[in-house]
Amino acid sequence: MKIVEMKTNKNGIGYSLVDDGDGIYSVWKLCENYDRNFKGGIKKTWRYVEKKLSFDNAMALFKRRSK
Repeated sequence: MKIVEMKTNKNGIGYSLVDDGDGIYSVWKLCENYDRNFKGGIKKTWRYVEKKLSFDNAMALFKRRSK
């Protein structure tokens, strides 16, 4: 997995476009979740929006989400 591009939208949510290899791409979102066992109570994790996309479809989704 290789990050192609990262952006933050106007709401402060981070998105990344990832190259999974062999011409397959995916779009990921940075989520903040409550975790009582984590210092500060908020834990950040990356979760996928959609996987197994062509470059054109992944770029369109990434641009739409990261406006």
